[in-house]
Amino acid sequence: MIASLGATSTKEEDAAPAGRRGRAARAWLVPGLLGLAWLVVLLAHLRVPAPSDQLNYMLAARRFPDPVTEGTETHQLTRFGLVVPAALAVKVFGYSQAAYAVVPVLATLSLLLGTYALGTLLFSRPVGVAAGVAVVAATPVFNDSTDLLPDVLAVGLFTCALAIAVAVRKRDDPPSVWVLVGLGALLGWSYMTREFIVFLWPVIPVLLWRRAGLAGLAWTAAPIVVLGVTELLLCWRLYGDPLARLLAITGHGSGPSRPEIASTYRDKPRMMYVLRLPNTLRDHYPEGGLLVAMIGATLLGALAWPRRLVLPAALCALFWVPLTLLGGVIDPSAPKLRLQLIRYWFPIFPAFVLGGLAALWLLAMLLAARLPDRGRVRVVLPAVAVLAAAAVVSGVAASGWWATPQTRAGGATQMEAFRGWMHDRDGTYRRVWTDPDTRRILAVYRSGPFGGEAWRAEILVSRPGKPGPAAGDLVVFYDTERGKVCPYCKMEARRTWGDTSGNRPGWRQVFATPDRVLRVFEVSR
Repeated sequence: MIASLGATSTKEEDAAPAGRRGRAARAWLVPGLLGLAWLVVLLAHLRVPAPSDQLNYMLAARRFPDPVTEGTETHQLTRFGLVVPAALAVKVFGYSQAAYAVVPVLATLSLLLGTYALGTLLFSRPVGVAAGVAVVAATPVFNDSTDLLPDVLAVGLFTCALAIAVAVRKRDDPPSVWVLVGLGALLGWSYMTREFIVFLWPVIPVLLWRRAGLAGLAWTAAPIVVLGVTELLLCWRLYGDPLARLLAITGHGSGPSRPEIASTYRDKPRMMYVLRLPNTLRDHYPEGGLLVAMIGATLLGALAWPRRLVLPAALCALFWVPLTLLGGVIDPSAPKLRLQLIRYWFPIFPAFVLGGLAALWLLAMLLAARLPDRGRVRVVLPAVAVLAAAAVVSGVAASGWWATPQTRAGGATQMEAFRGWMHDRDGTYRRVWTDPDTRRILAVYRSGPFGGEAWRAEILVSRPGKPGPAAGDLVVFYDTERGKVCPYCKMEARRTWGDTSGNRPGWRQVFATPDRVLRVFEVSR
């Protein structure tokens, strides 16, 4: 009998860890598959580096820890939350495609998985899956998901921090110091990436207070203070003023603008600023009406189920109020922000998408509970409802952005083809001439996809009154006919060359992609 009891006890002890491992494996299976599937989508839709803010950040990363002295905007150069990880990517991969894409791809995956975790913790796994996919598939977010910009990264970091705070609140035991310090590091880094994210921070101490107390909040604040001081020191060392970033940010919206740009955000009726987000979504994006419906469902759901939807509604209010006040409600003649830029609104995309889908889930739960057979239907019906809604939103969005001309899936591999052509002829040509914007892109494709020098020719810009291409040089025209891949390049090329047909004495076309987006001419005299 004693032996028998001992044997049974041993088997149970062996089975318990195995059961825990099995549950852990199942818990990680869904987010793992979700992240892997979306990684495939992102890699297929890598975008050509844009010669705008994106390559400004890339330049700052390349120079870090030295300052950038060219005429790039200070607020971009001092967003160290993006510049520093991009600088690490440049150290690893060189000034290449991989260095440009790795940070935004990881940022998008953090937003996907952070939203999934938050939805799972607050509501259910189907809500988490649905919200995660709908957020990253939304056209505004997806368009920036492989570009080196700060907004998706800041939102991804905050969403992960928020999910940790919710998990801490749901546990019975107090959190460890390392969890609180890590949470604070995520918050601090999100601020260093995009300053507007601080409008959402007040929800964090509210969530932590019951479990962490004052001492726990102090541990969370410690890395925020350290990162804030680090930013001040970096601004002081690089740009001569510890407040360089704050001064640049506060003066950005009221700075000089061309009349056609200023007219889009200055001197408007105050209600236009309040409704800027829903109007922009509805007017410019195929799924915009569905996203606006999610905003409405979040607000109505908070009235119907205040305890369940208070967090998404509070996040929307915390961000919407200060952003619209600064964006023109206080002083329409001098807004501090340009609210027509949809990426400024990214911080509340997870909140209203999650709130809208959760309201649908709660309503479906209520209806399922009234059905005669409440067993499996009670679980399946709400899950099907939210997953179907997310599929519709994501499908409508994807119909607009799938394989667009700026992405690899849409054929934007012309620069890669030119890199291969130049690599095969490395040493044949000493100089490559082009316009200023195309030059910035060519600098990335001068390296291999993951670093290393692909070709050595010097890249030069033709300028009026200055020496131009000579015999044996190449001239590159990029997207000068349609301007669908790089509209900036088309405009700059016409300013630089005037005629971009290539029909000039002594010019001979030596390479062109089949779609004629990229054309190369050799100068013979």
